[in-house]
Amino acid sequence: MKTCLDCFPCFLNQTLNVAKIITDDKKIHHEIMTGVMGKLLNISFDMSPPEVSQIVYSTISEITKIKDPYFKEKKEQNRRAMELYQELKEKINNSEAPLFLAARVAIAGNIIDLGINRKMGDVKTEIFSALDSPITINDFSKFEENLQQSKQILYLGDNAGEIVFDKLFIEEIKKKKNPRVIFVVRGGPIINDATMDDAKFAGMEEVAEVMGNGFNAPGTILSKTSSIISDLFTKSDMVISKGQGNYESLSEEQKNIFFLLKAKCQIVAKELDVNVGDAIFKHQHQEGRSQDSI
Repeated sequence: MKTCLDCFPCFLNQTLNVAKIITDDKKIHHEIMTGVMGKLLNISFDMSPPEVSQIVYSTISEITKIKDPYFKEKKEQNRRAMELYQELKEKINNSEAPLFLAARVAIAGNIIDLGINRKMGDVKTEIFSALDSPITINDFSKFEENLQQSKQILYLGDNAGEIVFDKLFIEEIKKKKNPRVIFVVRGGPIINDATMDDAKFAGMEEVAEVMGNGFNAPGTILSKTSSIISDLFTKSDMVISKGQGNYESLSEEQKNIFFLLKAKCQIVAKELDVNVGDAIFKHQHQEGRSQDSI
């Protein structure tokens, strides 16, 4: 998915939000906004929105010398998500369709996004409300079919907190087929996206191999990830892609991908032909899937 001019208000709104988190000094706010706007003037519209976001947040970091402005918020979202883990696990275990419910939980967890949704309310209320909402694009049956043929799954995580709900989904996947699952986090801090520290807090290593992707963009930029991750992407039987940023950066890839996300902006919603806020479980078809694993 390519960046368009309609993305610019979001980039600038996020920039101002971060500036206000970092400091109350309006002079520094002006310096940050000016620096980011200067960079935006020179971006290529062939870049995906997460690639541009990486430039935006790197510019903010260069100006302020603060690499992880959402550090405290990420810790809090992890803590609040972990408080729900056991309750949701029991709900899934008691379900007549535990794998499907676990998938719904994982999608519901995608509401945790401090870049777009700064006014995040109570996590429990938000999650259980999302569970009662329909999945607008629902390719779960295709997922079940593909799962039976998959020996290796690459699971691309998104946000801190949210990965607790991803863990619940992976637990059910392993019960169903027990494939090798590699869970991928960002290579460094970016907005509230999950890093190795967040995965460790969630206990993700209990259900999957955990790897950083080698790049701190709020998406998966295959040309800039580590060679290990790009090889895994090519050779895995299935890719599970969580969140809007991963969708924006991978929507044009020819690969057996399942996108699980909430549509959070009008541009993505229009591309998917859904409404903002809709839940998505979309299968991306591919050509010439490799059955090799590494």
